[in-house]
Parts: sequence; C-alpha cells; structure tokens
Amino acid sequence: MAYKLYYYDIRGGAEPIRMILSYGGVQFEDIRAPMFPLPPKLPTEIKERATWGTIPLMEFEGKKLNQSLAITRYFAKKFDLVGSNDFEAAQCDEYVDTVVDYVKPWVPILMEQDDVKRKGLEQEQKVKSKEQYMDKFEQIVKDNGGRFLVGNTLSWADIYLAHVLNSGELNHGIRFIDEYPALKSMFENVMNTPGIKEWMEKRPDTKY
Repeated sequence: MAYKLYYYDIRGGAEPIRMILSYGGVQFEDIRAPMFPLPPKLPTEIKERATWGTIPLMEFEGKKLNQSLAITRYFAKKFDLVGSNDFEAAQCDEYVDTVVDYVKPWVPILMEQDDVKRKGLEQEQKVKSKEQYMDKFEQIVKDNGGRFLVGNTLSWADIYLAHVLNSGELNHGIRFIDEYPALKSMFENVMNTPGIKEWMEKRPDTKY
C-alpha cells in the first residue's frame, strides 16, 4: 500500500515527517497543494480526504492520520527515534513542544510584507529567541555529550530542531548554529544522517 503525504508546497509542519520517512527508507508520494496566493485554498479533493479537513494528512496501509505532531510522533516511534525509555520519550515530547512554541512568533513575521518592518521584527525576535530557547537548547545538548538532545542516539527531537534551525536560515537569514557549537554539532549530525542527507539534497526548493 502506497504511503501518501498531503501538504502545501512548503516545508512547514510536514518537513519533519518527510525527513523521518526518508530516514526510515519509506518511499512516499509527496503530494503538494498550492500555497499561493495567500491565504491558501485547499483543493476539495484533498480536504474531503482529511478527517478534519486540514493538512498534513498521511495515508498508509489503509489508515489515515491528521495533525503534524501526531504523524511525526507515529513514525518517530516506528523508526526508534523516541529515546531508549519512557523518560527519554517524554523528553523528546518536551523538546518538540518547546520548538513549536519557539516557531509561533516567527510565523507572523514571515508573513510581514513591509521589508524594513520585517527585518526589524526579525532582529527583535532573534534576541528573544536566543535567551528563551537557543541558550537553553545549547546547554542541553552540551550537557548531554554534545551531539544529541536526548540520550546517546538520534531522536525526532534532534530532527525537529534541526529542521527549524534550517528554516530559520532559509526564511530569515539567521544562522543560530554559528553561535552555538553544540547545536551546530547536533545539526550537522542530523543533516548528514543517511536518508535525511539524501532527502535534503533532492527536496524541492520552496519559498517556505
């Protein structure tokens, strides 16, 4: 049975799913709805397939899942990316939820049409993000040996944070990893992981 992932033609909330599927060696149909013009209008044929009328939507093995974190977590468990015990699994959840919180204030900044205003907002948010999130993530990775957020193996928390760090550079020109050596080590480890590396090299070049 084919694996089908439905999302907009952007990285966004589906990109960690794509990265994890690629890590797991899963061949999947990457079905992309138009993102522009804004606001995006989800094609009826996709909307009607989704339980809640939203995407991302994953169809596989006669099943379907909606919601980005539910899908990402499912495949993280399937491919042993949730740590080695229940506590490490909970740590993964904590860090991913924190990354989601980190992303939220960046979304309206990304949509700001005034270039001068957007640049100012980006710099303000960068300062806030460093203190509230990046300083702490750097210390977590450093205290954990310098390569992983959780335990001593790759987890979906690493993948999720690496995706967001990558998007920060692509969307806003901000390279946090240049200022945080432990995060840089974690980031490079994720991006050079077999499966993920190949996906990053071949994925479509999209605006977001």
